[in-house]
Amino acid sequence: MNGVFTKSRWVWLERSCVNQYADFVQEFTWQGGDVLLRISADTNYALYINGQYVYSGQYPDYPQYKIYDTFSVGTLCRRGVNRLAVRCSYTGEDTSTYYCAPAGLLFEVVCGGKVLAASGKETLARQDLAYRSGRAEKISPQLGFGYRYDSCAEDDWTERDAPGFAPCAILAKECRLVERPVPLLRLNEGGPVSLCAQGEVLVTKEYPTAAETMYNSFLRHRTLTELGNPFELAPQFPSVRGYRFSSETTGIYVLADLGEEAAGRICLDLEVEQDAEVVLCFGEHLRDLRVRSFIEGRNFAVTYRAHAGHNRWTEQLRRLGCRYVQMFILAPRAVVYDLRLVRTEYPAESLETNIFDGLRRRIYETGVRTLRTCMHEHYEDCPWREQALYAMDSRNQMLFGYTVFRDAGRYAQANLRLMTHGLRGDGMLELCFPARVGITIPSFSLYFVLAVAENFEFTGDAAFLREMQPTVRAILGAFAARIDGSGLIPVLQEEPYWNFYEWQPGLDGGAIFRDFRLPLQYDSCLNLLYIIACERWEKARTAAGEEPDRELAGRLAAMRAAVGSAFYDGERAAFAVTLREGKKEGYARLSTALAVVAGCAETEKEKLVRTLKEDGALTDVTLGNKLWLYEAVLSCGENGLAYVLNDIETTFADMACRDTTLYETAGGADDFALAGSLCHGWAAVACYVYNTVARGNV
Repeated sequence: MNGVFTKSRWVWLERSCVNQYADFVQEFTWQGGDVLLRISADTNYALYINGQYVYSGQYPDYPQYKIYDTFSVGTLCRRGVNRLAVRCSYTGEDTSTYYCAPAGLLFEVVCGGKVLAASGKETLARQDLAYRSGRAEKISPQLGFGYRYDSCAEDDWTERDAPGFAPCAILAKECRLVERPVPLLRLNEGGPVSLCAQGEVLVTKEYPTAAETMYNSFLRHRTLTELGNPFELAPQFPSVRGYRFSSETTGIYVLADLGEEAAGRICLDLEVEQDAEVVLCFGEHLRDLRVRSFIEGRNFAVTYRAHAGHNRWTEQLRRLGCRYVQMFILAPRAVVYDLRLVRTEYPAESLETNIFDGLRRRIYETGVRTLRTCMHEHYEDCPWREQALYAMDSRNQMLFGYTVFRDAGRYAQANLRLMTHGLRGDGMLELCFPARVGITIPSFSLYFVLAVAENFEFTGDAAFLREMQPTVRAILGAFAARIDGSGLIPVLQEEPYWNFYEWQPGLDGGAIFRDFRLPLQYDSCLNLLYIIACERWEKARTAAGEEPDRELAGRLAAMRAAVGSAFYDGERAAFAVTLREGKKEGYARLSTALAVVAGCAETEKEKLVRTLKEDGALTDVTLGNKLWLYEAVLSCGENGLAYVLNDIETTFADMACRDTTLYETAGGADDFALAGSLCHGWAAVACYVYNTVARGNV
């Protein structure tokens, strides 16, 4: 184990179940000196020394690639006997953010080379009393289970002996242990939170989940002064005096505005006269005159049972993303002192930029905030609905981040390394990482290749490029093996493949899950992405001192010719999206832009770029693919920059001025059956353009 955990064993309860919470304790004796504590868990942990909180947040990993954290905890220790306590959560089934593996906890406490404590036969454990274990409603398919916390069942087990503990089970869990590859997240209390609405809630019908029940409840606004509070022009949390609320119906609602999109852990401070149910709903907007907590089976809510008296609580095992938190207190009276997220942030240091134009500066800063909010242990597509690492989304986030954050290359490499563990037997990558999903998107594996090549371009790290080489070769080889007699790669017809390129008709891959084989067809985007990925990978490889592939240029030239013959329409000066039964179908900016970038129809390049700029009948590119449009337009000289800068303002100015982050798609919250994300890292293309091709012109 690389000299660490030499005496430690993986431990857990005698029996595990899905969505399980467990407590572990062990004492150790310390007489002075620096103390290092190393820990790893499946799925997550919150660590305490002598009742003092240390950290929570297991790096997401794989069974064969297990990450551990190291802490210096000497300042929390006292001479003599000390108490190590760990609360763990175990998901127990696959999601888009978790690869299911056996439950387990591993730790060691070391001082001066001597092991003071190690997980094993001396470790005591019990099922947690406050969190409800077992199957429960899910926040979303990507995020998995929500939680229910009962403060009435709390005891002070992190500080002293408590009932229910027994020797834990020793597990035979084999894995390679690696120290966390990126810095720990930092906690940020944030600024004041606005109390923006309050009143009474009337529940007339109980639905299957708390999120749905609260979404369908009746709300009656009441002013703070009407409720007996002194007038305040701008009421805020935290409040030393607190705000008094009362209700003659089911209970009370309180709505807090964080001021901007944020990611973190629910924190509340309230007083109730009797035990009471508290439902905490979270969301990104108030377009329904409340938090949209229930959307097509998704449950953006968690529950807390308050005990009579004063409740101060910060949840430690689940990060939520939102701008608004709406708290429903099912009690006749309450005093609320605080309601917020304690933010968990990756310590990314922003690079300076020189943007003088006020609107462009606003778009840029909104993009930077979007990128930052979508960075935690790894990149996330969005902090609210999914928190998932996708190869396509993160390729954009990496590329944009290189020009925005200092030392972004190291963080990107950790993400790419994590992705390599998701290489499937068919030579494709999993849909998300670390995860095991029933389908995957073939084109996203090609975006991984692009991301590796671009990482070398920005870092010059040839050793990392060589480390990625086996995965890249497996991916490119899998696509090359599918080239048929037409000289093209057909769509992947088998059931596990979703042939997605972007959220537009004809490009969205159709049904995500299917139980039938697709008919033979060819997609221009897949073939063009393959050409671009091969070319950029070869450029990076040769720049790193590798022997050039002397046959590649010929193979790619033949494929460009095949793509041009199959998809180019000279009359429209555009590339079709699909070739089915010899007929071209659909014309889009994405397919045409990719053709320009891939070097197809070079003699027609100016006509193609003119089409991209002027043909309003083309299916437009979505926010995540604006980069391809801009790259194609800019390839025709300086005149393209004015178009790109104008398009950025036309596309992003409204959302940058209206909200604090950039959207997943132009439709914002109303897309995806009202589940559109208002914070999506793949949309921050303006940051990249302003910091590269437009430098000095903004």
